[in-house]
Amino acid sequence: MIVAIVLLGIAIAVSTFLVLNMVNKDKQPTASGKTSSKTKMVIVNLGEAITSNVYDEAGEQHIARVSISFGVNEASKQYKKFSKDFASQNVVIRDQVISSIREQTYEMMSKSDAQAKLGDEIKVRINKLLETDVVEEVYFGDFFVQ
Repeated sequence: MIVAIVLLGIAIAVSTFLVLNMVNKDKQPTASGKTSSKTKMVIVNLGEAITSNVYDEAGEQHIARVSISFGVNEASKQYKKFSKDFASQNVVIRDQVISSIREQTYEMMSKSDAQAKLGDEIKVRINKLLETDVVEEVYFGDFFVQ
């Protein structure tokens, strides 16, 4: 009788585990942490690394060097427009990234969460510039501040 109860408990645990896995399989989180079944992320590289001046609070000059790629939702209806605009406005996009970097101070860029904050700011600027919302992530290949 005890063996039957133990086997019944194991069977219930295994079946619950399998059912939960099947339900959660359709709701996998994307790289941005959002759950979506209609997201297909594509990485779009901005090009060469960007080097810019940043200043500390005392006014002393420092150098920041970043290389950036964007995580773009290819399944979005706006993806075609983004692709066309990204190619034609690459210089303007790079200018927006440089402006975002120059607005930072050396102290801000040296913090542990600097990449996340700068990435969020760049994402908002680029989506606004291109009048889309397909850029979901900003990835840094290099992030060097000296």
